Amino acid sequence: MFGARAGDWAETWEGPDGWGGLVYEHVLDRTAIGPASSVLDCGCGAGRFLQLAAARGAKVAGIDAAAAMVEIAAGRTPEADLRVGDFGGPAPGTRLVRCRHRFQFVSVRRGQGSGAARRVAQRQVVVVIPTRVAEAGITQVFQPLFPLFPAEALEVMKHSGMFALSAPGRLEDVLAAAGLKPREDDDVQSLTTFKDAATAVRAFAGAGPTALAIRHSGQEAVADALRHALVDFTDDDGVVRLRGWYRVAIADV
Repeated sequence: MFGARAGDWAETWEGPDGWGGLVYEHVLDRTAIGPASSVLDCGCGAGRFLQLAAARGAKVAGIDAAAAMVEIAAGRTPEADLRVGDFGGPAPGTRLVRCRHRFQFVSVRRGQGSGAARRVAQRQVVVVIPTRVAEAGITQVFQPLFPLFPAEALEVMKHSGMFALSAPGRLEDVLAAAGLKPREDDDVQSLTTFKDAATAVRAFAGAGPTALAIRHSGQEAVADALRHALVDFTDDDGVVRLRGWYRVAIADV
């Protein structure tokens, strides 16, 4: 689903002011990414993190299920080794594996993501998930869309959505099942900025799960709900600012 509007996603969420800026820098600094590093980004999306890691001299690789996202990532970092598919498949040998939300989208119940990351990593596994969910701007904007989803989709998203590992104890259980124990466990605050409400609407509409709401309730209904939800986060200058908090767990292998 993330491939349907990959260009919108890449320009907004994975643009210079997208959700991950401070989080990415934290991961890069705490894992000492540099010329001697090899990095695999599980669920690499449009490749923003890989681009930053490569700029520090790292040898980078990524895998994502959305071919359109991988195509954009390849354009951003031509030297990257990029694959389309399930990240359970890469061969061992990567020194650091970073997973951004991807554990949730694979399977919380079976812990597939953590097991795959453990198999391919030689040195470190990094997992980034949202925290302080109720306070986060992204959550508050997304919530009004829930009535626009088919009921069965909402049920599935409880177990494989963006916030599926955010509940207390969930991440610990998944990591423990894979034999991983974090040596660092930090909370990082980040700020996502959109130049105006129209750009923010385009960003949220470009998120993979939103495609289900659009299919079920229509493009205009989704856009209207987003415009109303964004009012509280739009400054007098028209800029949309969404504060968020993320948990960064770093485990040695």
